[in-house]
Amino acid sequence: MIMAGAVLAGGASTRYGRNKALEVFRGERLVERSLGGVRALCEPVFLVANDLTPYLDLDAVLLQDVVLHQGPLGGLYTALLFSPRDWVFVKATDMPFLVPELVELMTRHASRADVVTCLTEGGYQPLMALYHRRCLAAVADVLAQERRKVTAFYSAVRVAAIPEEEWRVADPQGRSFWNVNSPEDWERLPWI
Repeated sequence: MIMAGAVLAGGASTRYGRNKALEVFRGERLVERSLGGVRALCEPVFLVANDLTPYLDLDAVLLQDVVLHQGPLGGLYTALLFSPRDWVFVKATDMPFLVPELVELMTRHASRADVVTCLTEGGYQPLMALYHRRCLAAVADVLAQERRKVTAFYSAVRVAAIPEEEWRVADPQGRSFWNVNSPEDWERLPWI
């Protein structure tokens, strides 16, 4: 399946204390690492953010959020709006690992859904998921209601939620879902 990719880097990083997308992990900035993983699977690849200034040197199509300061949901809306492809793989920039086999598994569920995501103990993983452009109207409705939770529009579309016992076959450790929200999370990353 040919799909666009979108790395969402628009967060304020309030819990982290500074722009975590620019933190260096294993010799590259988190944003570069995220783009590289997505680029191997998608064409074109977008970097979506409120402020594009820190990212002008990146090899990606830079998109400023159409509706500013709406968090990841605003970034998703922007990616869907500008995507030349029906499907967009969305990944948060603060998730340094991406197991390609997991994305391949997601694509096998796409024919029966508008959203393909995985279920973990914490619920849906909406920032490591596939979204069809059919979601655009539902996302716009939720934004108009000033609801910013990414999953707020899920009830209006068809969601294929891959259960843990299935996705763990592709990503046994769940590394694709590890994210950095705080300095403590950063310290827990495997550095080798």
